[in-house]
Amino acid sequence: MRGRRDCFRCARMRREVYRHGLFMRPVAVFWIKAMMMKKRYSVVIVLALLILLSGCAALQEQQAVEETKFASETFREQVDNGRPNIYLITKGYGSDYWDTLRQGAANAAEEYDCNLYVAGTQTESHFEVLAELMQDALDRGADAIILSPADTPEIMQMTKKVKMADVPLVFVDTILNTEDFDACFATDNMEAGRLAARETIRLLERMGKQPEEAVSVGIDIGSAQSQTILERLAGFQEYWSSHTPGTWKVVDDIKINDGDMETAERQCYEFMDGCRDLAALVGLNNGSTVGLARGLLKKKRTDLVLVGFDYSQEIKELIEEGTYLTASIVQRQYDMGYEGVFAAVKLLGGGTVPYRYVDTGVQQVTGDNVNSPYIQEILNGK
Repeated sequence: MRGRRDCFRCARMRREVYRHGLFMRPVAVFWIKAMMMKKRYSVVIVLALLILLSGCAALQEQQAVEETKFASETFREQVDNGRPNIYLITKGYGSDYWDTLRQGAANAAEEYDCNLYVAGTQTESHFEVLAELMQDALDRGADAIILSPADTPEIMQMTKKVKMADVPLVFVDTILNTEDFDACFATDNMEAGRLAARETIRLLERMGKQPEEAVSVGIDIGSAQSQTILERLAGFQEYWSSHTPGTWKVVDDIKINDGDMETAERQCYEFMDGCRDLAALVGLNNGSTVGLARGLLKKKRTDLVLVGFDYSQEIKELIEEGTYLTASIVQRQYDMGYEGVFAAVKLLGGGTVPYRYVDTGVQQVTGDNVNSPYIQEILNGK
């Protein structure tokens, strides 16, 4: 945990680091640019969030160890047909997001004539199961492994073990602070967080909120140990602090649902019932967004802004319904899966990848642009 107290580097530095094939020391749990200090309230918010997330991360780590280990999807039996055996391991399954990523990988596997074996943990909190699946892939004789990693000692140790076995390792969805991988296809999550903040502000202004009004925004996240989510949170706070008046505040109690959509839905009601001046809700990952969207739909709260991630059926319903002020930050997870398999095949053939880190990009989807051909192509994985 000591490394988590280091500061986040800015997105520009991160991109330079990735471009030159170098990697940072472990990142901190939370980072806010110095510009936030221009606001008197920001010091209190930062300290409160640091204390909250540090405590919750420790509790979540303890709970993860105590979890039973049935919460995973296992690999199918390996076939011996002379084709490369590529193993895809995701920190979650059974959601639209992971289904789309896997479809991209499956299409690439069919196109490039290789066998694809897929498994994943039920939620992002099952870190020990993720490590076990990596070991299982090695034991089965994987020719290459594609992984959506989690920033834990167990996963870091397993990445070293995979590389020592001379097995190509490709990251998708999430970058890890290690040199023990060959390629990564993921979102620039700091930038994605900034875009989420920008959309929240835009929709609040469309709602008619004025600078002198008191505005509260509730944030729900899936994990306090996910580098992906924490970078989005940092990007959100950075943009929010420098583009909003002092009367517009993020609720200190950032809720953590441990990857459980029902918990996220319950937390949605807690925000509604317990937060004075609540005007917007933000979900910084797919599961959190689904839970918040379900809460808004059931309570018919058209008076609240919702900004989330990815394009689940619930967020789709809110956007297409027309009476909710909703936006979603959509990633290109299909591309992550497809390009991950393509890179693995290329590496197995003795080739190299032109870039070790590829930012696959994000796009905001709203009621204003959802029917455009460009957005429809993104949503359909083209």
